[in-house]
Amino acid sequence: MIRRERKFYSEEFRERVLTAYYNSNESVDMIARRFQVKRDTVSSWVHRKRVASNPKESSKFVVSSIIPMKEEKLPIEAMEERIRELEQQLAKEKMRSTCLDTMIDIAERELKVDIRKKSGAKQPKK
Repeated sequence: MIRRERKFYSEEFRERVLTAYYNSNESVDMIARRFQVKRDTVSSWVHRKRVASNPKESSKFVVSSIIPMKEEKLPIEAMEERIRELEQQLAKEKMRSTCLDTMIDIAERELKVDIRKKSGAKQPKK
């Protein structure tokens, strides 16, 4: 059996991670990646913080203790602005995807070479 060395993080670091989580719209996964910490570690910190801030709830079975849910702290105007930004990004990516598809179509037609992988096609053996 392989034993992994357990990492210990300072209280200050934990607070920075939790502050980033609660003050942003980022998920636990995104925060974990940003701070280079395991997802389960961040999730555990969020859960412990929630239980510590509301001890009466710790004895009850609460779905939020299994699936971390964070409270929305952004005002409506900020959320609407974020939605507009995301819609613009989505429109840009749709346009980019269409452009790339068109470029591939032109290349296939002019070069007479199949570029896209055909679904279910057998791959050559190496």
